[in-house]
Amino acid sequence: MFTLNTDITKINRVGAATAKRLKKLGVETVEDLLFYFPFRYDDFSKITLIKDLKTGTSANIVGQIELIENRRSRRRRMYITEALVSDESDTIKVIWFNQPFIAKNLRVGDYVSLAGKTEDDYGAFVMMSPVYEKINLTPSLSFVRRGGAIHTQGLVPNYHLTANITHKQVRFLIKQIIGLADKVIDWLPLETKKNLKLLNLGEAI
Repeated sequence: MFTLNTDITKINRVGAATAKRLKKLGVETVEDLLFYFPFRYDDFSKITLIKDLKTGTSANIVGQIELIENRRSRRRRMYITEALVSDESDTIKVIWFNQPFIAKNLRVGDYVSLAGKTEDDYGAFVMMSPVYEKINLTPSLSFVRRGGAIHTQGLVPNYHLTANITHKQVRFLIKQIIGLADKVIDWLPLETKKNLKLLNLGEAI
């Protein structure tokens, strides 16, 4: 059972090395993590159909992988992972650079939620290096249904980071302890909050 004073190392997937990196960000306890606020949010609150994507804009799509494979670029000596993702409206090409492990994490038939910018590739749409999450959907469910994603859907927080700490890591850790926000002591008098129409601190967090 976590408390606000619980050491950060007690949280799932926080070892000594990760704890040391988090300490550089001033995060040593659960309470520190609760107060480690994002500096901005990406708004992926709306799932966009592939046919409605626009060049140069960021969006979230949900679809099924039709094809995925790695190939080696001769010019730049890097791995390129290419995939075709389809929803009920259309298909789009997706490309990741130097992340060959993606072709092992994602397989043909998997449903994914992707968030990133759409670009023009000789007259065809392509998503370059989008953030991805594998989600649980079945053919009987509409593609516009949410799949429980936290990195590619809704209001997605972005944090100031240090070396070898990612946005995904911080979101994952906060998701585990966000329920303790209502344990934070709110020092503002009730009358002051009422007059200024302020939320309770725990609710605000």
